[in-house]
Amino acid sequence: MSNPIAVITGGAVGIGQAIAQAVGERGGTVFNIDHNETGNAQTAAIVGDAGGTCMNFTADAGNSEAVREIFDQIAQQASHIDLLVNNSAVWNDSSLTGGEYDKQVKAFQGAINSCLTAAFCCTMASIQLLKNASAPLIINMNTEHMDEDHYLSYIVDSTGYDCAKFGLWRLTQTWAAELADHNIRVNELCFGAVDTPMLRAVSPEKADAGMKPKDLADLVFSIFDQGSDGATGKSHFFGFSGTSREESLKQIRGLQLD
Repeated sequence: MSNPIAVITGGAVGIGQAIAQAVGERGGTVFNIDHNETGNAQTAAIVGDAGGTCMNFTADAGNSEAVREIFDQIAQQASHIDLLVNNSAVWNDSSLTGGEYDKQVKAFQGAINSCLTAAFCCTMASIQLLKNASAPLIINMNTEHMDEDHYLSYIVDSTGYDCAKFGLWRLTQTWAAELADHNIRVNELCFGAVDTPMLRAVSPEKADAGMKPKDLADLVFSIFDQGSDGATGKSHFFGFSGTSREESLKQIRGLQLD
């Protein structure tokens, strides 16, 4: 599809920015929701250089009232949404022993809000615009932690992040069933290391060895191009941590051929 209209959360950097660029390369329109004002400006420039247009909303996608207002504005600019990418997430120390009560509660709530609450609010607010599209798709960006061999429960400081991602997995399954009658497909990508600012801040070595954001953007649009007859309610597993980028790309190509 040319000229797609997409809403992306966390589009200021990394994977979200790469998906925004891919929309621009198709001559499309991006509505980006991210609290990173500097990164948002960079994304708008990248999308514009690629041939598309980008409207930024500098806000927290987990703030329900902000999301309501944002989608009211989007509805004034667009008659429909072809693609919603729930991408925003925060990895922080939300362990029980990582600090004082108030600090750790705030960290846990922040992780839940940035991913799980944001996904629910943005999807809820976008339903009518998605219904108006000919072949709408929701993509939830998840993690390899959904795989039983990669739960990583021993990394205690990822509690909030993991809880949010496991909740997102459940939302993917539930929404796919709920929205099937409305012709809205819902899928998720479950993957390992990608060279993003979030991972690089935690482990530069893993970032160096991981996939690139563009690899994920290519897969998103491969799923998007399946159209109404494509899969829904599917968790796409690939590129687990420790896998070379070359092997991860082979796995991505395999998913594209499914």
